[in-house]
Amino acid sequence: MPIRRLAFLALVAAAAPAAAQSPGAVTQPPRTMELGIDAGATIGLGDESSVSIALPASRARVGFFLTNDLRWSLEPAVGLNYRKVEGSDGSLNYDLEVGALYHFRPATDLVGRLGPNSEATVRRSVAYARPFIGLSGTTAGDGDSEVSVGAGLGVKVPWRESLAWRAEANLGYGFDNEALRLGALLGLSFFTRNMTR
Repeated sequence: MPIRRLAFLALVAAAAPAAAQSPGAVTQPPRTMELGIDAGATIGLGDESSVSIALPASRARVGFFLTNDLRWSLEPAVGLNYRKVEGSDGSLNYDLEVGALYHFRPATDLVGRLGPNSEATVRRSVAYARPFIGLSGTTAGDGDSEVSVGAGLGVKVPWRESLAWRAEANLGYGFDNEALRLGALLGLSFFTRNMTR
Protein backbone atom coordinates (compact mmCIF):
# COMPACT_ATOMS: atom_id res chain seq x y z
CA MET A 1 0.00 0.00 0.00
CA PRO A 2 2.73 2.59 0.80
CA ILE A 3 4.39 1.91 -2.59
CA ARG A 4 1.15 2.78 -4.40
CA ARG A 5 0.82 5.99 -2.41
CA LEU A 6 4.44 6.97 -3.15
CA ALA A 7 3.95 6.24 -6.86
CA PHE A 8 0.74 8.29 -6.89
CA LEU A 9 2.44 11.24 -5.11
CA ALA A 10 5.40 11.07 -7.51
CA LEU A 11 3.01 11.14 -10.48
CA VAL A 12 1.11 14.14 -9.05
CA ALA A 13 4.39 15.98 -8.33
CA ALA A 14 5.60 15.41 -11.90
CA ALA A 15 2.31 16.56 -13.45
CA ALA A 16 1.92 19.70 -11.28
CA PRO A 17 4.29 21.97 -13.26
CA ALA A 18 2.62 21.05 -16.55
CA ALA A 19 -0.83 21.76 -15.11
CA ALA A 20 0.37 25.09 -13.72
CA GLN A 21 1.25 26.39 -17.19
CA SER A 22 -1.32 28.56 -18.89
CA PRO A 23 -3.15 26.85 -21.77
CA GLY A 24 -1.69 29.35 -24.27
CA ALA A 25 1.92 28.86 -23.18
CA VAL A 26 4.33 28.71 -26.07
CA THR A 27 6.71 25.76 -26.22
CA GLN A 28 10.32 26.33 -27.18
CA PRO A 29 10.65 25.97 -30.98
CA PRO A 30 13.51 24.01 -32.50
CA ARG A 31 16.40 26.01 -33.92
CA THR A 32 15.63 27.14 -37.45
CA MET A 33 18.05 28.34 -40.13
CA GLU A 34 17.36 30.55 -43.14
CA LEU A 35 19.57 29.73 -46.13
CA GLY A 36 19.54 32.17 -49.02
CA ILE A 37 21.12 33.77 -52.05
CA ASP A 38 20.77 37.38 -53.20
CA ALA A 39 21.25 39.30 -56.42
CA GLY A 40 22.56 42.75 -55.66
CA ALA A 41 23.09 46.27 -56.97
CA THR A 42 25.19 48.97 -55.30
CA ILE A 43 25.76 52.62 -56.20
CA GLY A 44 28.79 54.22 -54.56
CA LEU A 45 28.71 57.98 -53.94
CA GLY A 46 32.06 59.52 -53.06
CA ASP A 47 35.28 60.82 -54.61
CA GLU A 48 35.09 57.90 -57.04
CA SER A 49 31.50 57.04 -57.89
CA SER A 50 30.79 53.43 -58.79
CA VAL A 51 28.03 51.06 -59.88
CA SER A 52 28.05 47.33 -59.21
CA ILE A 53 25.40 44.83 -60.35
CA ALA A 54 25.66 41.09 -59.64
CA LEU A 55 23.19 38.64 -61.23
CA PRO A 56 21.90 36.01 -60.56
CA ALA A 57 23.64 35.97 -57.16
CA SER A 58 26.11 38.29 -55.45
CA ARG A 59 26.23 36.53 -52.09
CA ALA A 60 25.10 33.55 -50.03
CA ARG A 61 23.81 33.86 -46.47
CA VAL A 62 22.85 31.77 -43.45
CA GLY A 63 20.50 33.14 -40.79
CA PHE A 64 20.35 31.63 -37.30
CA PHE A 65 17.14 32.38 -35.40
CA LEU A 66 17.47 32.82 -31.66
CA THR A 67 15.60 30.07 -29.83
CA ASN A 68 14.16 32.35 -27.17
CA ASP A 69 12.94 35.08 -29.54
CA LEU A 70 11.91 34.44 -33.16
CA ARG A 71 12.01 38.17 -33.92
CA TRP A 72 15.84 38.13 -33.98
CA SER A 73 18.30 36.28 -36.19
CA LEU A 74 22.05 36.55 -36.76
CA GLU A 75 23.11 36.36 -40.38
CA PRO A 76 26.61 36.03 -41.83
CA ALA A 77 26.90 36.44 -45.62
CA VAL A 78 29.73 35.91 -48.10
CA GLY A 79 30.35 36.82 -51.72
CA LEU A 80 33.44 35.55 -53.61
CA ASN A 81 34.66 36.27 -57.12
CA TYR A 82 37.91 34.98 -58.66
CA ARG A 83 39.34 36.40 -61.88
CA LYS A 84 42.43 35.33 -63.82
CA VAL A 85 43.61 36.89 -67.07
CA GLU A 86 46.37 35.26 -69.10
CA GLY A 87 49.73 36.86 -68.39
CA SER A 88 48.75 38.30 -65.00
CA ASP A 89 48.16 37.08 -61.48
CA GLY A 90 44.70 35.93 -60.49
CA SER A 91 42.72 37.98 -57.99
CA LEU A 92 40.13 36.99 -55.45
CA ASN A 93 37.50 39.60 -54.61
CA TYR A 94 35.67 38.98 -51.35
CA ASP A 95 32.75 40.52 -49.51
CA LEU A 96 32.15 39.30 -45.94
CA GLU A 97 29.28 40.62 -43.86
CA VAL A 98 27.55 39.96 -40.53
CA GLY A 99 24.08 41.31 -39.84
CA ALA A 100 21.42 41.08 -37.15
CA LEU A 101 17.83 40.97 -38.39
CA TYR A 102 14.97 42.28 -36.28
CA HIS A 103 11.62 41.04 -37.63
CA PHE A 104 8.70 43.39 -36.92
CA ARG A 105 6.47 40.33 -36.45
CA PRO A 106 7.56 36.89 -35.21
CA ALA A 107 9.13 34.92 -38.04
CA THR A 108 6.58 32.15 -37.42
CA ASP A 109 4.09 34.37 -39.30
CA LEU A 110 6.16 33.72 -42.43
CA VAL A 111 6.45 29.93 -42.53
CA GLY A 112 5.06 28.61 -39.24
CA ARG A 113 1.87 26.91 -38.26
CA LEU A 114 -0.83 28.01 -35.84
CA GLY A 115 0.20 25.30 -33.39
CA PRO A 116 2.06 21.99 -33.11
CA ASN A 117 -0.96 19.93 -34.23
CA SER A 118 -2.60 22.46 -36.53
CA GLU A 119 -3.02 21.90 -40.24
CA ALA A 120 -3.69 25.59 -41.00
CA THR A 121 -0.57 27.37 -42.19
CA VAL A 122 0.32 30.94 -41.38
CA ARG A 123 1.87 32.70 -44.36
CA ARG A 124 2.14 36.45 -44.06
CA SER A 125 4.85 38.82 -45.21
CA VAL A 126 7.26 39.91 -42.50
CA ALA A 127 9.18 43.21 -42.60
CA TYR A 128 12.61 43.49 -40.97
CA ALA A 129 15.46 45.87 -40.17
CA ARG A 130 19.08 44.74 -40.61
CA PRO A 131 22.11 46.58 -39.20
CA PHE A 132 25.37 45.10 -40.55
CA ILE A 133 29.14 45.36 -40.61
CA GLY A 134 31.22 44.20 -43.57
CA LEU A 135 34.74 43.63 -44.85
CA SER A 136 35.42 43.71 -48.58
CA GLY A 137 38.59 43.63 -50.59
CA THR A 138 40.78 41.95 -53.16
CA THR A 139 44.00 39.95 -53.22
CA ALA A 140 45.21 41.81 -56.34
CA GLY A 141 47.94 44.41 -56.05
CA ASP A 142 48.54 45.38 -52.43
CA GLY A 143 45.51 43.41 -51.26
CA ASP A 144 43.34 46.39 -50.36
CA SER A 145 40.42 45.86 -47.97
CA GLU A 146 37.76 48.08 -46.46
CA VAL A 147 35.46 47.96 -43.45
CA SER A 148 31.92 49.25 -43.85
CA VAL A 149 28.81 49.59 -41.72
CA GLY A 150 25.21 50.12 -42.64
CA ALA A 151 21.57 49.21 -42.20
CA GLY A 152 18.77 47.98 -44.39
CA LEU A 153 14.99 47.65 -44.42
CA GLY A 154 13.38 44.72 -46.16
CA VAL A 155 10.50 42.32 -46.42
CA LYS A 156 10.21 38.53 -46.65
CA VAL A 157 7.26 37.36 -48.75
CA PRO A 158 6.15 33.70 -48.54
CA TRP A 159 6.16 31.81 -51.83
CA ARG A 160 5.92 28.07 -51.17
CA GLU A 161 6.28 25.89 -48.11
CA SER A 162 9.68 26.70 -46.54
CA LEU A 163 10.49 29.21 -49.32
CA ALA A 164 10.18 32.99 -49.34
CA TRP A 165 11.23 35.90 -51.55
CA ARG A 166 13.27 38.60 -49.87
CA ALA A 167 13.78 42.23 -50.95
CA GLU A 168 15.88 44.85 -49.19
CA ALA A 169 17.07 48.42 -49.63
CA ASN A 170 20.13 49.43 -47.62
CA LEU A 171 22.51 52.27 -46.93
CA GLY A 172 26.18 51.74 -46.05
CA TYR A 173 29.35 53.70 -45.45
CA GLY A 174 32.88 52.58 -46.40
CA PHE A 175 35.59 53.94 -44.10
CA ASP A 176 38.57 53.54 -46.42
CA ASN A 177 37.30 55.55 -49.38
CA GLU A 178 34.76 57.51 -47.31
CA ALA A 179 31.94 56.61 -49.67
CA LEU A 180 28.24 56.38 -49.07
CA ARG A 181 26.63 53.34 -50.72
CA LEU A 182 23.03 52.82 -51.77
CA GLY A 183 22.22 49.13 -52.17
CA ALA A 184 19.41 46.81 -53.15
CA LEU A 185 19.14 43.05 -52.68
CA LEU A 186 16.62 40.62 -54.15
CA GLY A 187 16.86 37.01 -53.05
CA LEU A 188 15.31 33.69 -52.20
CA SER A 189 15.28 32.09 -48.74
CA PHE A 190 14.86 28.47 -47.68
CA PHE A 191 13.87 27.68 -44.08
CA THR A 192 15.34 24.41 -42.80
CA ARG A 193 12.33 23.42 -40.69
CA ASN A 194 8.92 24.56 -39.57
CA MET A 195 9.41 26.98 -36.69
CA THR A 196 6.70 25.59 -34.42
CA ARG A 197 7.09 21.85 -34.93
